[in-house]
Amino acid sequence: MPHTVLSPKHAAALTAVLGLLSLFPPLATDMYLAAMGDLAEAMNASHAATELSLSLFFLGLCLGQLLIGPLIDGVGRRLPLLAGTALFILTTIGLLLVEDIATFNALRVLQAIGASAGMVVGRAIVNDLYEGRDAAKVMTVLVMLLTIGPIISPTLGSLLLEGFGWRAIFVTMLGVSVIALGLSLAIIPETLPPSARSRRPFRSGIATAATLLRQRRFLLPALIAGLVQGGMFAFITGSSGVFQGAFGLGAIQYGLLFAVIATALMLFGQVNRRLLDRASPARLLRLGLPVYAAISLLLTLSSGTGTLWVYVLPLWFAIGMVGLLSANVMSLAMEAARQGAGIGSALLGAVQFGIAFTVSACVALGGTGSALPMSLGLLLPALLALGLSRLDQPATELPEPARG
Repeated sequence: MPHTVLSPKHAAALTAVLGLLSLFPPLATDMYLAAMGDLAEAMNASHAATELSLSLFFLGLCLGQLLIGPLIDGVGRRLPLLAGTALFILTTIGLLLVEDIATFNALRVLQAIGASAGMVVGRAIVNDLYEGRDAAKVMTVLVMLLTIGPIISPTLGSLLLEGFGWRAIFVTMLGVSVIALGLSLAIIPETLPPSARSRRPFRSGIATAATLLRQRRFLLPALIAGLVQGGMFAFITGSSGVFQGAFGLGAIQYGLLFAVIATALMLFGQVNRRLLDRASPARLLRLGLPVYAAISLLLTLSSGTGTLWVYVLPLWFAIGMVGLLSANVMSLAMEAARQGAGIGSALLGAVQFGIAFTVSACVALGGTGSALPMSLGLLLPALLALGLSRLDQPATELPEPARG
Protein backbone atom coordinates (compact mmCIF):
# COMPACT_ATOMS: atom_id res chain seq x y z
CA MET A 1 0.00 0.00 0.00
CA PRO A 2 1.17 3.60 -0.60
CA HIS A 3 3.03 5.16 2.32
CA THR A 4 1.94 8.76 1.70
CA VAL A 5 -1.50 10.22 0.99
CA LEU A 6 -1.71 13.61 -0.76
CA SER A 7 -4.60 16.00 -1.18
CA PRO A 8 -5.96 16.24 -4.74
CA LYS A 9 -4.46 19.73 -5.13
CA HIS A 10 -1.02 18.62 -3.90
CA ALA A 11 -1.17 15.49 -6.08
CA ALA A 12 -1.90 17.59 -9.19
CA ALA A 13 0.98 19.96 -8.39
CA LEU A 14 3.31 17.01 -7.76
CA THR A 15 2.42 15.44 -11.10
CA ALA A 16 3.08 18.74 -12.88
CA VAL A 17 6.54 19.09 -11.30
CA LEU A 18 7.46 15.49 -12.07
CA GLY A 19 6.35 16.14 -15.64
CA LEU A 20 8.62 19.19 -15.82
CA LEU A 21 11.55 17.14 -14.52
CA SER A 22 10.86 14.46 -17.14
CA LEU A 23 11.45 17.08 -19.85
CA PHE A 24 15.15 17.43 -19.00
CA PRO A 25 16.39 14.64 -21.34
CA PRO A 26 14.48 15.78 -24.48
CA LEU A 27 15.39 19.40 -23.84
CA ALA A 28 19.06 18.49 -23.44
CA THR A 29 19.22 16.20 -26.50
CA ASP A 30 16.87 17.49 -29.18
CA MET A 31 16.88 21.22 -28.61
CA TYR A 32 20.46 21.70 -29.82
CA LEU A 33 20.37 19.40 -32.86
CA ALA A 34 20.05 22.33 -35.25
CA ALA A 35 23.07 23.97 -33.59
CA MET A 36 25.58 21.18 -34.25
CA GLY A 37 27.34 23.12 -37.00
CA ASP A 38 27.51 26.35 -34.98
CA LEU A 39 28.75 24.43 -31.95
CA ALA A 40 31.49 22.73 -33.96
CA GLU A 41 32.63 26.09 -35.33
CA ALA A 42 32.61 27.72 -31.89
CA MET A 43 34.62 24.85 -30.38
CA ASN A 44 36.94 24.59 -33.40
CA ALA A 45 35.99 20.92 -33.62
CA SER A 46 34.75 18.48 -36.24
CA HIS A 47 31.05 17.82 -36.72
CA ALA A 48 31.65 14.20 -35.64
CA ALA A 49 33.09 15.38 -32.32
CA THR A 50 30.02 17.50 -31.63
CA GLU A 51 27.70 14.64 -32.59
CA LEU A 52 29.55 12.54 -30.01
CA SER A 53 28.09 14.84 -27.32
CA LEU A 54 24.66 13.39 -28.13
CA SER A 55 25.80 9.77 -27.91
CA LEU A 56 27.62 10.50 -24.64
CA PHE A 57 24.47 12.04 -23.22
CA PHE A 58 22.56 8.81 -23.89
CA LEU A 59 25.38 6.92 -22.19
CA GLY A 60 25.12 9.25 -19.19
CA LEU A 61 21.37 8.67 -18.99
CA CYS A 62 21.88 4.92 -18.76
CA LEU A 63 24.69 5.21 -16.21
CA GLY A 64 22.82 7.81 -14.17
CA GLN A 65 19.70 5.70 -13.87
CA LEU A 66 21.69 2.65 -12.79
CA LEU A 67 23.50 4.79 -10.18
CA ILE A 68 20.52 6.72 -8.85
CA GLY A 69 18.14 3.74 -8.83
CA PRO A 70 19.64 1.87 -5.86
CA LEU A 71 20.58 5.15 -4.17
CA ILE A 72 16.97 6.29 -3.82
CA ASP A 73 16.04 2.97 -2.23
CA GLY A 74 18.64 3.66 0.47
CA VAL A 75 18.44 7.38 1.25
CA GLY A 76 14.94 8.23 0.01
CA ARG A 77 13.58 9.99 -3.05
CA ARG A 78 13.83 13.71 -2.33
CA LEU A 79 17.56 14.25 -1.66
CA PRO A 80 18.85 12.43 -4.79
CA LEU A 81 16.26 14.25 -6.89
CA LEU A 82 17.38 17.65 -5.62
CA ALA A 83 21.05 16.72 -5.98
CA GLY A 84 20.53 15.49 -9.54
CA THR A 85 18.69 18.67 -10.52
CA ALA A 86 21.46 20.77 -8.98
CA LEU A 87 24.05 18.76 -10.93
CA PHE A 88 22.13 19.46 -14.14
CA ILE A 89 22.17 23.19 -13.34
CA LEU A 90 25.89 23.31 -12.56
CA THR A 91 26.91 21.34 -15.64
CA THR A 92 24.69 23.47 -17.87
CA ILE A 93 26.47 26.56 -16.57
CA GLY A 94 29.76 24.83 -17.37
CA LEU A 95 28.58 24.07 -20.92
CA LEU A 96 27.98 27.78 -21.44
CA LEU A 97 31.51 28.65 -20.35
CA VAL A 98 33.79 25.98 -21.87
CA GLU A 99 35.57 26.53 -25.17
CA ASP A 100 36.89 23.07 -26.11
CA ILE A 101 34.88 20.09 -27.26
CA ALA A 102 36.56 17.50 -24.98
CA THR A 103 35.49 19.35 -21.83
CA PHE A 104 32.09 20.00 -23.36
CA ASN A 105 31.55 16.30 -24.02
CA ALA A 106 32.70 15.33 -20.53
CA LEU A 107 30.24 17.80 -19.02
CA ARG A 108 27.49 16.31 -21.18
CA VAL A 109 27.93 12.95 -19.45
CA LEU A 110 27.57 14.62 -16.05
CA GLN A 111 24.61 16.66 -17.27
CA ALA A 112 22.91 13.44 -18.36
CA ILE A 113 23.44 11.86 -14.95
CA GLY A 114 21.71 14.87 -13.42
CA ALA A 115 18.89 14.66 -15.97
CA SER A 116 18.30 10.99 -15.21
CA ALA A 117 17.35 11.77 -11.60
CA GLY A 118 13.98 13.22 -12.58
CA MET A 119 13.03 10.15 -14.61
CA VAL A 120 14.10 7.57 -12.05
CA VAL A 121 12.74 9.37 -9.00
CA GLY A 122 9.54 10.35 -10.80
CA ARG A 123 8.63 6.73 -11.58
CA ALA A 124 9.54 5.66 -8.04
CA ILE A 125 7.40 8.40 -6.47
CA VAL A 126 4.43 7.38 -8.62
CA ASN A 127 4.99 3.81 -7.47
CA ASP A 128 5.12 4.97 -3.83
CA LEU A 129 1.89 6.95 -4.04
CA TYR A 130 -0.36 5.02 -6.41
CA GLU A 131 -1.38 1.53 -7.39
CA GLY A 132 -3.04 -0.13 -10.38
CA ARG A 133 -5.12 2.15 -12.57
CA ASP A 134 -4.31 5.26 -10.56
CA ALA A 135 -0.58 4.70 -11.14
CA ALA A 136 -1.19 4.20 -14.86
CA LYS A 137 -3.19 7.46 -15.05
CA VAL A 138 -0.37 9.48 -13.47
CA MET A 139 2.21 7.69 -15.60
CA THR A 140 0.16 8.64 -18.68
CA VAL A 141 0.71 12.34 -17.90
CA LEU A 142 4.46 11.83 -17.48
CA VAL A 143 4.73 9.82 -20.70
CA MET A 144 2.78 12.46 -22.62
CA LEU A 145 5.24 15.12 -21.52
CA LEU A 146 8.28 12.90 -22.10
CA THR A 147 7.19 12.08 -25.65
CA ILE A 148 5.99 15.57 -26.56
CA GLY A 149 9.30 17.07 -25.42
CA PRO A 150 11.34 15.60 -28.32
CA ILE A 151 8.77 16.90 -30.79
CA ILE A 152 8.72 20.47 -29.53
CA SER A 153 12.41 20.77 -28.66
CA PRO A 154 13.92 20.86 -32.20
CA THR A 155 11.59 23.67 -33.30
CA LEU A 156 12.26 25.65 -30.14
CA GLY A 157 15.99 25.11 -30.53
CA SER A 158 15.90 26.29 -34.15
CA LEU A 159 14.09 29.49 -33.18
CA LEU A 160 16.55 30.20 -30.36
CA LEU A 161 19.51 29.47 -32.63
CA GLU A 162 18.26 31.77 -35.37
CA GLY A 163 17.41 34.60 -32.99
CA PHE A 164 20.14 34.49 -30.36
CA GLY A 165 22.82 31.89 -31.16
CA TRP A 166 23.60 28.41 -29.82
CA ARG A 167 24.28 29.50 -26.24
CA ALA A 168 20.66 30.67 -25.93
CA ILE A 169 19.64 27.01 -26.15
CA PHE A 170 21.66 26.15 -23.04
CA VAL A 171 20.48 29.31 -21.28
CA THR A 172 16.93 28.03 -21.82
CA MET A 173 17.91 24.64 -20.36
CA LEU A 174 19.38 26.48 -17.38
CA GLY A 175 16.24 28.52 -16.82
CA VAL A 176 13.96 25.49 -16.96
CA SER A 177 16.15 23.54 -14.53
CA VAL A 178 16.34 26.41 -12.02
CA ILE A 179 12.53 26.69 -12.05
CA ALA A 180 12.23 22.93 -11.64
CA LEU A 181 14.59 22.95 -8.65
CA GLY A 182 12.57 25.67 -6.92
CA LEU A 183 9.29 23.84 -7.53
CA SER A 184 10.80 20.55 -6.36
CA LEU A 185 11.90 22.13 -3.09
CA ALA A 186 8.40 23.52 -2.53
CA ILE A 187 6.19 20.67 -3.70
CA ILE A 188 7.86 17.25 -3.80
CA PRO A 189 7.67 15.40 -0.44
CA GLU A 190 9.70 12.45 0.75
CA THR A 191 7.57 9.42 -0.17
CA LEU A 192 9.80 6.61 1.13
CA PRO A 193 9.77 6.36 4.95
CA PRO A 194 12.98 5.32 6.77
CA SER A 195 11.42 1.98 7.70
CA ALA A 196 11.13 1.05 4.03
CA ARG A 197 14.71 1.98 3.05
CA SER A 198 17.55 -0.40 2.34
CA ARG A 199 20.58 -0.31 4.66
CA ARG A 200 22.96 -1.38 1.89
CA PRO A 201 21.31 0.02 -1.22
CA PHE A 202 23.96 -0.84 -3.78
CA ARG A 203 24.56 -4.38 -2.58
CA SER A 204 20.86 -5.03 -2.23
CA GLY A 205 20.29 -3.15 -5.50
CA ILE A 206 22.46 -5.61 -7.40
CA ALA A 207 20.61 -8.51 -5.80
CA THR A 208 17.24 -6.89 -6.54
CA ALA A 209 18.26 -6.19 -10.14
CA ALA A 210 19.29 -9.80 -10.65
CA THR A 211 15.97 -10.95 -9.18
CA LEU A 212 13.90 -8.57 -11.31
CA LEU A 213 15.70 -9.51 -14.51
CA ARG A 214 14.86 -13.16 -13.83
CA GLN A 215 11.17 -12.37 -13.36
CA ARG A 216 9.00 -12.33 -16.46
CA ARG A 217 6.50 -10.14 -14.63
CA PHE A 218 9.09 -7.32 -14.70
CA LEU A 219 11.32 -8.17 -17.65
CA LEU A 220 8.60 -8.57 -20.27
CA PRO A 221 6.84 -5.24 -19.55
CA ALA A 222 10.24 -3.50 -19.40
CA LEU A 223 11.22 -4.86 -22.81
CA ILE A 224 7.80 -4.07 -24.27
CA ALA A 225 8.00 -0.53 -22.91
CA GLY A 226 11.39 -0.06 -24.57
CA LEU A 227 10.12 -1.42 -27.89
CA VAL A 228 7.05 0.82 -27.87
CA GLN A 229 9.16 3.89 -27.03
CA GLY A 230 11.60 2.77 -29.72
CA GLY A 231 8.89 3.55 -32.28
CA MET A 232 8.79 7.12 -31.01
CA PHE A 233 12.56 7.48 -31.35
CA ALA A 234 12.35 6.06 -34.88
CA PHE A 235 9.92 8.84 -35.73
CA ILE A 236 12.08 11.54 -34.13
CA THR A 237 15.19 10.30 -35.93
CA GLY A 238 13.70 9.76 -39.37
CA SER A 239 10.97 12.38 -39.69
CA SER A 240 13.13 15.23 -40.95
CA GLY A 241 14.63 13.12 -43.73
CA VAL A 242 11.26 11.64 -44.66
CA PHE A 243 9.18 14.81 -44.74
CA GLN A 244 11.80 17.29 -45.92
CA GLY A 245 13.70 14.82 -48.09
CA ALA A 246 11.31 12.20 -49.49
CA PHE A 247 8.20 14.41 -49.48
CA GLY A 248 9.93 17.76 -50.10
CA LEU A 249 8.37 19.81 -47.29
CA GLY A 250 9.89 23.12 -46.25
CA ALA A 251 11.04 23.87 -42.72
CA ILE A 252 7.81 25.64 -41.71
CA GLN A 253 5.63 22.92 -43.23
CA TYR A 254 7.69 20.29 -41.44
CA GLY A 255 7.26 22.09 -38.11
CA LEU A 256 3.50 22.37 -38.59
CA LEU A 257 3.25 18.68 -39.46
CA PHE A 258 5.21 17.85 -36.30
CA ALA A 259 2.65 19.82 -34.28
CA VAL A 260 -0.23 17.96 -35.91
CA ILE A 261 1.34 14.60 -35.07
CA ALA A 262 2.00 15.81 -31.51
CA THR A 263 -1.74 16.19 -31.00
CA ALA A 264 -2.05 12.41 -31.31
CA LEU A 265 0.01 11.96 -28.16
CA MET A 266 -2.18 14.40 -26.25
CA LEU A 267 -5.46 12.98 -27.49
CA PHE A 268 -4.55 9.32 -27.04
CA GLY A 269 -3.16 10.08 -23.58
CA GLN A 270 -6.50 11.56 -22.59
CA VAL A 271 -8.31 8.58 -24.10
CA ASN A 272 -6.12 6.26 -22.05
CA ARG A 273 -7.01 8.09 -18.83
CA ARG A 274 -10.70 7.59 -19.61
CA LEU A 275 -10.23 3.94 -20.58
CA LEU A 276 -8.47 3.25 -17.27
CA ASP A 277 -11.77 3.95 -15.51
CA ARG A 278 -13.17 0.87 -17.26
CA ALA A 279 -10.23 -1.48 -17.83
CA SER A 280 -6.92 -2.44 -16.21
CA PRO A 281 -3.57 -1.41 -17.69
CA ALA A 282 -2.88 -5.06 -18.59
CA ARG A 283 -6.14 -5.39 -20.53
CA LEU A 284 -5.51 -2.16 -22.42
CA LEU A 285 -2.02 -3.36 -23.29
CA ARG A 286 -3.31 -6.74 -24.46
CA LEU A 287 -5.91 -5.12 -26.69
CA GLY A 288 -3.76 -2.20 -27.83
CA LEU A 289 -0.58 -3.94 -29.00
CA PRO A 290 -2.24 -5.77 -31.93
CA VAL A 291 -3.80 -2.46 -33.01
CA TYR A 292 -0.41 -0.74 -32.83
CA ALA A 293 1.24 -3.51 -34.85
CA ALA A 294 -1.52 -3.42 -37.48
CA ILE A 295 -1.29 0.37 -37.87
CA SER A 296 2.52 0.14 -38.14
CA LEU A 297 2.12 -2.48 -40.87
CA LEU A 298 -0.27 -0.18 -42.73
CA LEU A 299 2.26 2.63 -42.33
CA THR A 300 5.00 0.47 -43.83
CA LEU A 301 2.82 -0.55 -46.77
CA SER A 302 2.08 3.13 -47.46
CA SER A 303 5.79 4.09 -47.48
CA GLY A 304 6.12 3.92 -51.24
CA THR A 305 2.90 5.68 -52.22
CA GLY A 306 4.45 9.14 -52.57
CA THR A 307 1.24 10.72 -51.27
CA LEU A 308 1.78 12.63 -48.05
CA TRP A 309 -1.62 12.29 -46.42
CA VAL A 310 -1.77 8.55 -47.17
CA TYR A 311 1.44 8.17 -45.17
CA VAL A 312 0.72 10.71 -42.42
CA LEU A 313 -2.68 9.28 -41.45
CA PRO A 314 -1.42 5.87 -40.21
CA LEU A 315 1.65 7.59 -38.74
CA TRP A 316 -0.60 9.87 -36.67
CA PHE A 317 -2.46 6.89 -35.24
CA ALA A 318 0.75 4.90 -34.67
CA ILE A 319 2.35 7.72 -32.66
CA GLY A 320 -0.89 8.12 -30.74
CA MET A 321 -0.78 4.44 -29.80
CA VAL A 322 2.73 4.97 -28.41
CA GLY A 323 1.24 7.52 -26.01
CA LEU A 324 -1.58 5.17 -25.03
CA LEU A 325 0.49 2.02 -24.54
CA SER A 326 3.63 3.40 -22.87
CA ALA A 327 2.06 4.48 -19.59
CA ASN A 328 0.19 1.19 -19.16
CA VAL A 329 3.18 -1.06 -19.74
CA MET A 330 5.47 1.13 -17.59
CA SER A 331 2.99 0.92 -14.71
CA LEU A 332 2.96 -2.88 -15.04
CA ALA A 333 6.75 -3.04 -14.86
CA MET A 334 6.86 -0.73 -11.84
CA GLU A 335 4.13 -2.70 -10.08
CA ALA A 336 6.30 -5.80 -10.39
CA ALA A 337 9.20 -3.86 -8.84
CA ARG A 338 7.21 -2.39 -5.97
CA GLN A 339 9.57 -3.74 -3.28
CA GLY A 340 12.59 -2.24 -5.04
CA ALA A 341 11.10 0.70 -6.92
CA GLY A 342 14.37 2.59 -7.23
CA ILE A 343 16.38 -0.13 -8.96
CA GLY A 344 13.26 -1.18 -10.87
CA SER A 345 12.86 2.33 -12.23
CA ALA A 346 16.56 2.43 -13.13
CA LEU A 347 16.41 -0.89 -15.00
CA LEU A 348 13.26 0.18 -16.81
CA GLY A 349 14.89 3.41 -17.94
CA ALA A 350 18.12 1.70 -18.98
CA VAL A 351 16.23 -0.88 -21.05
CA GLN A 352 14.10 1.80 -22.68
CA PHE A 353 17.01 4.03 -23.65
CA GLY A 354 19.11 1.10 -24.80
CA ILE A 355 16.39 -0.11 -27.18
CA ALA A 356 15.47 3.42 -28.25
CA PHE A 357 19.08 4.23 -29.07
CA THR A 358 19.44 1.02 -31.09
CA VAL A 359 16.27 1.68 -33.09
CA SER A 360 17.25 5.30 -33.65
CA ALA A 361 20.70 4.33 -34.91
CA CYS A 362 19.25 1.77 -37.34
CA VAL A 363 16.82 4.33 -38.76
CA ALA A 364 19.65 6.83 -39.20
CA LEU A 365 21.75 4.23 -41.05
CA GLY A 366 18.81 3.58 -43.35
CA GLY A 367 19.22 6.99 -44.98
CA THR A 368 16.76 9.71 -45.91
CA GLY A 369 15.83 8.81 -49.47
CA SER A 370 12.77 6.79 -48.49
CA ALA A 371 10.12 6.58 -45.77
CA LEU A 372 10.70 2.83 -45.42
CA PRO A 373 13.50 2.88 -42.77
CA MET A 374 11.43 5.04 -40.42
CA SER A 375 8.34 2.89 -41.03
CA LEU A 376 10.26 -0.30 -40.25
CA GLY A 377 11.56 1.46 -37.13
CA LEU A 378 7.97 1.44 -35.89
CA LEU A 379 6.84 -1.88 -37.34
CA LEU A 380 9.62 -4.23 -36.23
CA PRO A 381 9.63 -3.10 -32.56
CA ALA A 382 5.81 -3.25 -32.58
CA LEU A 383 5.87 -6.86 -33.81
CA LEU A 384 8.52 -7.80 -31.25
CA ALA A 385 6.49 -6.16 -28.48
CA LEU A 386 3.38 -8.05 -29.59
CA GLY A 387 5.30 -11.32 -29.61
CA LEU A 388 6.70 -10.72 -26.13
CA SER A 389 3.25 -9.88 -24.78
CA ARG A 390 2.06 -13.34 -25.84
CA LEU A 391 4.80 -15.19 -23.95
CA ASP A 392 3.32 -14.87 -20.50
CA GLN A 393 0.03 -12.99 -20.57
CA PRO A 394 -1.11 -13.90 -17.05
CA ALA A 395 2.08 -12.34 -15.65
CA THR A 396 1.06 -8.93 -16.99
CA GLU A 397 -2.26 -8.83 -15.17
CA LEU A 398 -2.57 -6.42 -12.27
CA PRO A 399 -5.08 -6.95 -9.50
CA GLU A 400 -8.09 -4.70 -9.75
CA PRO A 401 -8.02 -1.91 -7.13
CA ALA A 402 -10.54 -2.07 -4.34
CA ARG A 403 -13.50 0.22 -4.89
CA GLY A 404 -15.17 2.45 -2.38
